[in-house]
Amino acid sequence: MNSRSTAPGAPPAPILEARARFGAGRFADAEAILRDFIAKNPGIPEALELLGACLGAQERHAEALEWMEGALRLRPPSAAALHNRAQALLALARPGEARRDLEQALALKPGFAPAWTALGRALAALGDAPGAERAYRQPVHLDPGSPEAFYNLARFCHDAGRLDEAIAGYRKALALNPRLAVAHNSLANALRAKGDAAGALEHFGEAARLAPDLVEASANYAEALREAGRGAEALAILERAALAHPHSPHILNSLGVAHYARNRFAEAEQCYRRALALAPRMDEAQINLGNALGAQGHAPESIACYRAVIERSPGNADALSNLGIAVQEQDEVDEAMDAYTRALAIRPDHSDALNNLGFLLEQQGRRADAMALYRKALDTNARFARAAYNLSLAKLANFEFREGWALSDPSRFQIVPPVAIPRPFAIPRFEAADWQRTRKLAVWREQGVGDQILYATTIPELEARGMPFVLEADPRLIPAFRRAHPRWDVVAPEASQASFRSCDRHIPIGSLPALFRDTRESFDRQPAALLAADTARAALMRQQLEVKDARLIGVSWRSFQPKVRGYLERRKSAPLAAFLGLSAHDHVRLLDLQYGDTFAERDEFAKAGGRLDRVDGLDLFTDLDGVLAAIEACDLVITTSNVTAHLAGSIGKRTFLLYPAAIAPFHYWSSDASGRCLWYPSVVIVTAPELRSWTDLLRRMIERLDADHA
Repeated sequence: MNSRSTAPGAPPAPILEARARFGAGRFADAEAILRDFIAKNPGIPEALELLGACLGAQERHAEALEWMEGALRLRPPSAAALHNRAQALLALARPGEARRDLEQALALKPGFAPAWTALGRALAALGDAPGAERAYRQPVHLDPGSPEAFYNLARFCHDAGRLDEAIAGYRKALALNPRLAVAHNSLANALRAKGDAAGALEHFGEAARLAPDLVEASANYAEALREAGRGAEALAILERAALAHPHSPHILNSLGVAHYARNRFAEAEQCYRRALALAPRMDEAQINLGNALGAQGHAPESIACYRAVIERSPGNADALSNLGIAVQEQDEVDEAMDAYTRALAIRPDHSDALNNLGFLLEQQGRRADAMALYRKALDTNARFARAAYNLSLAKLANFEFREGWALSDPSRFQIVPPVAIPRPFAIPRFEAADWQRTRKLAVWREQGVGDQILYATTIPELEARGMPFVLEADPRLIPAFRRAHPRWDVVAPEASQASFRSCDRHIPIGSLPALFRDTRESFDRQPAALLAADTARAALMRQQLEVKDARLIGVSWRSFQPKVRGYLERRKSAPLAAFLGLSAHDHVRLLDLQYGDTFAERDEFAKAGGRLDRVDGLDLFTDLDGVLAAIEACDLVITTSNVTAHLAGSIGKRTFLLYPAAIAPFHYWSSDASGRCLWYPSVVIVTAPELRSWTDLLRRMIERLDADHA
């Protein structure tokens, strides 16, 4: 059997092997070798010190400190040993003790640059910023060719908010060593803070390329890709990182965020749970788990997550802000207000809490106060898409159209999860200056059916300007589009890719109003109708319903929202029982236009004496062409804010849209003194500050119908 020989005076072979494993980043392997060696040779300080370093590299700093102190008891302290113990003390938030070790190390070895850097950290933690800066500058003076020295000084400037100096320092470090991944990562963070998203994306990508094992770089690169609308790429990077680092709670948490951003809430939940299994006290992961649970409708579990973090970390403003959202969804408005107020007392510049409090105030009819808070949130975080989007909606509701559309695009694509999903195209995005250079325009759908109808009311402007286009639309709407506009090229999503090949520019449908509806006066050009119902089918329905002398009134009362928007769903939905008085009215018959599972409500309505007709065999969700025919068969429609209002307005049917307390649930239902909807000329808004209940609204509606009939 062959054996390795060791040169006289050299460390034993196991220590050399452990050093090699440590240098290769295989800390657990090095630890195992050293523990076995120390068990047989307990008095070798070099082995104890190296084991401490291995434990520190695995973030087991308390254990690391024990072994380092054991090594120091066995021999006089060296500068390196004191520095290593100081690193463990810093990790354990004991900067005063670390400072003493580092000052002793530097007395032994004044030119020891790593000790100067660590001393900078200790002094910064002790609040001595000038002393910290002097310490960070020492390695630069000792070795002006050291990229690490410039990097560490730049990090100090970055933490001090001196971004321009930090950026210059990172660039100097990269000039000396272009492959310094941590400098690319930190430079990207500084550039992002300065608003240079493209520069940040470039350097995050370079950091991730140079150091695939640098967990923070992969997470940051993925986040930058997501913000750039490249969510699929972000998800792929994090999935690879999670395979490479299955025990990294940071990567698992970031992967959960990527899933959440793509509305994959169950997958996000699993990632957060895995992160918490590895790091049970990781507040960020527990807050994110609360978000994922809330998005799936598990409100009690979601609230419990936020409360657990607040109990453990009372100063966590993120948990308080998210608790406010969760309890607001449960109509606990006072508790929500208290949570936001507490978050802002801890961090007055907490952009989420500012935005959330603004949203709560807006729902109470205090739009001006809400807008001030949205602006303040954007002042603290210019990249905060949610505040930008909320401010855009408030401005649109105020008829400040030009500013509102400018904020809406791109913020609606950047919210997590997004209101609209961005789509990659090989052709350029259409802009206002592109009229003469565009041969054919691809108009792609976004958001729900109601939004598609609403924004499509501007399509006739494209036709009037002679712009050829292909319109992608929900398949259920295509027959009505083709009836009304036989010359339009309207395609379903499954056919759009092929049809869009003939186009040389694209635009999301929600961006068209910025081109055509930027003033109150521009809405005078809204079409009386956009779609056309099947009149023969409508006539047959009316005949089957045996409508003679009565007025047939179509009614719809519910708005079904995602689970995370339960508060909005309740605000937009009336109880069917509120229509009882109308159903008992002479010469009135009500026709059910409400999609979704409403059997229990209809059964209770009937037991209370309510009369509600239905069209036999009509699927009110999948057969939208049939719904349009049913609306056409009616004399008028009374509805809350839901897709029925859009469908009725799109065919020019006389429609009354109801919402309480003059607080419009969406910007497009805001009206001027005339009470008319700007978007649909046939839709009349019925609301008033004093009409705070649905019963009051329906009573007012009956009075109006009686006056009209008289």
